[in-house]
Amino acid sequence: MSRPSRRARTALLLLVAAIGAGCEYFRDTPEQALANRRWRECAADLHDVKLERVDVDGRIRFTYVAIHERDRALGCLDAAARAGQPLPEPIAGAAAGK
Repeated sequence: MSRPSRRARTALLLLVAAIGAGCEYFRDTPEQALANRRWRECAADLHDVKLERVDVDGRIRFTYVAIHERDRALGCLDAAARAGQPLPEPIAGAAAGK
């Protein structure tokens, strides 16, 4: 095999490895996957709460407009943590301008 051909092959292999590693970087952690499942279950019927993000450790951060819906979301998330694997305490912030 010629030298340029070997270099091209090596470059291609490095590119494939980098893409594979990059895809793994964007995959959710198990804690994030669990937190997202819990959020979908707990916020399904709530209209005045919005998921902002889920941290790598599984902490849920969300905003709310109505306090009673914030309390319902927090209560549901707390009950899920007591019944299963605990996650960091969620953080709720009032939606700006509401």
